[in-house]
Amino acid sequence: MPRSCVAVCLALPLAWLCGCGSSKPQGGPPTANVKGTVTLDGKAIPAGEVHFGVTGVPPQVLEIKDGAFAGEAPVGKNKVEVFVYVEGPAPPPGKHGGERSKTNTTPEKYWGANTTLSAQVDAGGANEFKFALTSR
Repeated sequence: MPRSCVAVCLALPLAWLCGCGSSKPQGGPPTANVKGTVTLDGKAIPAGEVHFGVTGVPPQVLEIKDGAFAGEAPVGKNKVEVFVYVEGPAPPPGKHGGERSKTNTTPEKYWGANTTLSAQVDAGGANEFKFALTSR
């Protein structure tokens, strides 16, 4: 009986630490709702990702579908990146786990350390953004 009591007493705090709490990291910046559109050369991007990020925190990744996105982003000045992926050919059987490679086709000025995109996300603000990308 004492061994099972000790096991339960140790298991409960461990389960609480691992399984309780929100999905948002503790101590992370507050977030606000954002929405908007992404176009390339005037045409809606059919599918992709837009990343909103502030220094020191992993970016919030929002799905682009039919040129539109919506979700939450950190409050403050965000670096914004856009990714549009094209799947490569199927690998030979048994190679790379059978997964196709993906290539980002977005011009380099819109992703990575040198992105030219940014957005000021305000708590309680409208936070509606239009990112008009060009291929040149």
